[in-house]
Amino acid sequence: MANSFGSLYIGSSSLRNQQNAMHTTANNLTNVDTPGYVRQQVLFQDENYVKFGNAAISPQQYGLGVSIGDVVHAREMFLDKLYRNTSSRSAFYSTSYEATCEVQTYFQEMEGKQYQEALKDFYNAMNDFGTNPGDTTAQSVIVQKASLFLSRSQAFYAGLKKYQNNINTQISEQIDQVNKLAKTIYDLNHEIQKIESGKVETAMDLRDARDYALDQLSALGRIEYNEDADGIVSVRFECHDLVDGARVYEMDKKVDKVTDF
Repeated sequence: MANSFGSLYIGSSSLRNQQNAMHTTANNLTNVDTPGYVRQQVLFQDENYVKFGNAAISPQQYGLGVSIGDVVHAREMFLDKLYRNTSSRSAFYSTSYEATCEVQTYFQEMEGKQYQEALKDFYNAMNDFGTNPGDTTAQSVIVQKASLFLSRSQAFYAGLKKYQNNINTQISEQIDQVNKLAKTIYDLNHEIQKIESGKVETAMDLRDARDYALDQLSALGRIEYNEDADGIVSVRFECHDLVDGARVYEMDKKVDKVTDF
């Protein structure tokens, strides 16, 4: 009878823990479209074995089934670090490419209206005028070429100034985003520390949110981060302290006065 009840207990523990594992699977399916969510995986372990009998050698024992040992993230920390390093470099080259294309557009070098042609025509007109200053034709040509050159230069300067203002606006918005993400990481640090301080529960969802914030931050600049034994992540942004266990080091803005020419 004892063996029968023991077998029933083992079967019961298996069914209970498999049911709990199904809850984890359901949670994974529910959060498929949740930004930053990482699939959770259940790890089973053997329950304690109970010994019976007084045999000195090879004592008899029976197990109590299985239990859930831990629920872990199905992610790799080294791949996370590689992705964040690559993301920051990709953002740098993407921004550089966009700036180069924008400046090239103002020069119109690829559209048959090169800015250098206007400068070259003005230079040639100056040479002709210097050879024969009294020639009315040379005088008329130099006035025409100078007017064209000034018109192109003013349009070019106005375009660059507008683009600079656009870049300044983007930088300001990105600074706000960096500070917002830093505050999010700081708050999540302490929420995770509260939950995991008892060494009983892992703050899975909060860790997902923090990892997602780190992913977003890496797209704005180069980051370095480290997690201590208490679950606090310290972050450095472009070689400057941004987040630690004590505070957030927010980025300031400074507007330089631009003088028009």
